[in-house]
Amino acid sequence: MKQLDKLRKKIDLIDAKILDLFNKRSKIAIDIGKEKKSNNLFRPERQANILKALFKHKNNNISPEVILSYWRNIFLSQIDLQGGIELIILSKKSDDIFKSIYDYFSHDVKIIIEKKIENAIKKVHLKKNRFLVLPYPGSTKFNNWWVNFKFEKTFVIATLPFLAKKGKKPNYIILSKYFPMLEKDCCNLYISEKKIDKYDLIIEAKYKDVFFYKSYKKNNDRNLKCIGGYPKQYEK
Repeated sequence: MKQLDKLRKKIDLIDAKILDLFNKRSKIAIDIGKEKKSNNLFRPERQANILKALFKHKNNNISPEVILSYWRNIFLSQIDLQGGIELIILSKKSDDIFKSIYDYFSHDVKIIIEKKIENAIKKVHLKKNRFLVLPYPGSTKFNNWWVNFKFEKTFVIATLPFLAKKGKKPNYIILSKYFPMLEKDCCNLYISEKKIDKYDLIIEAKYKDVFFYKSYKKNNDRNLKCIGGYPKQYEK
């Protein structure tokens, strides 16, 4: 029992250190919120870079799934300190969308349900840090919403899930009124009304005469309309 008590005391000391570090991180997060020139508090590319660095940490023996489960709560709690975020979805019929959201943001994120995409977009623009979650663009009735969508003041900034099987497309995208910070290790997204054959363009979906592309490089072809982008998923 004495040995067990010693081990428990070590855990208690570590827990206290973790809490101290969390408080220090929270203070820095508040200071960052004050320094930001825009109201865009949700930076998925920054979160992705943090997570990928943690996954590759040389002394790490914890799986990506467990690390994500820890840090999603840290991310959300500290975004809350800066003002908080809200997510809008168009249907509550599918449990999969809730799972994808909760797996990344935790169960504490606020979710708003709208019936029409037009009303959802209006709500996105009425409040800072409110985002719309839609199916990843495809060619079926479920996910061909992108064909007639006006990507003028609304942009793709992230996808779900973040942890994915190799070669698997995302299930959902996140739309914002802020254009994303497309840094290294990000995918750029484009729409075109004609087929464009370029080695760096990947056709993700086609509906009638409209093409949806992704690219790992910025493309300035005038026939392409950039609709945003997202940090690459972490492939397991």
